[in-house]
Amino acid sequence: MSSRVTTLERIAAFTPDRSVPIEELGEQLGLNRYVVRMFRNLHGFDQVRDDPAIDVFALVAAAGERVVKELPDPGVVKYVLYAHTVLDVTPSTIDAADVIRQALGLPEAEAFAVTQQHCASGLAAVDIAGELLRAEDDPSVRALVLTGEKPVTARFRVVNNTTILGEASTACLVSAGGDGDVVRSYATKTQVLLSDGVYLAEDLVKEFNDNYVAFLAEAVGKAVDRAGVGLDDITMLVPHNVSKLLWQRTLDEIGIDRSKAYFGNIPRYSHCCCADPFLNYATLRDEGRLADGGLYLLTSVGLGATYAAMVVEHRGGR
Repeated sequence: MSSRVTTLERIAAFTPDRSVPIEELGEQLGLNRYVVRMFRNLHGFDQVRDDPAIDVFALVAAAGERVVKELPDPGVVKYVLYAHTVLDVTPSTIDAADVIRQALGLPEAEAFAVTQQHCASGLAAVDIAGELLRAEDDPSVRALVLTGEKPVTARFRVVNNTTILGEASTACLVSAGGDGDVVRSYATKTQVLLSDGVYLAEDLVKEFNDNYVAFLAEAVGKAVDRAGVGLDDITMLVPHNVSKLLWQRTLDEIGIDRSKAYFGNIPRYSHCCCADPFLNYATLRDEGRLADGGLYLLTSVGLGATYAAMVVEHRGGR
């Protein structure tokens, strides 16, 4: 087994220009005004990005293009992994990963989807990409991990009265042993709630909510231990944007000070499925808030349920 570590050489993010206040979205979805007020005052949401003129292929490709155009030789990309939350982002006759691969000018790359872990599929895709690249004899080959989807139904747009979904996409250029930010560890905790995803029955929703904080804390603890560090060594927690209230409870359980968690994108973008941790990491980079040698704890939770955490060491990756 190769000892080459998984690295994130480039991370790009894209959000549509069109921004919609949650009150306007709530009106479109027929939400009670008290529910909308709860989303704003308790969960911390303000806007969602939503552009009906952009289809899912254009949304995802927009982030991918920002990475691919910087490559002297795009042919080094051997794998394209498209991570998404909803199992079917297109009709069954259309292979979304293949369409996106062609749109990015990567016809020779192997393209496939990662989706069974729902919103945690993005972190899983990075881990899968690293394993694929370590199995390659050629250290120059790369993988492109993409996220992004459009919440096209009202039932998918609002999940369990806890989160509101918006649109965003991200792209990560992954290498094994290359330059960039190093993935120090990855860990998951699985809760067996069948495969209904966002369509869980009420009793399963309660079970999910009752265990959420403890199970996410367990995944975080495993990731920190596998990285060989302690919680005090974590520079910042880079969360998924589900709910500020839920995150405050989780931080108290984990034992991380709230000042060490990044919540700036919750009001800006709301929850953007698999894209959240990468979108937030890219925002921190663009704001000049990533410290060389800093350890960043990326998290995500997928209904069904998978609790995931990844420790990334910043070494100047773009």
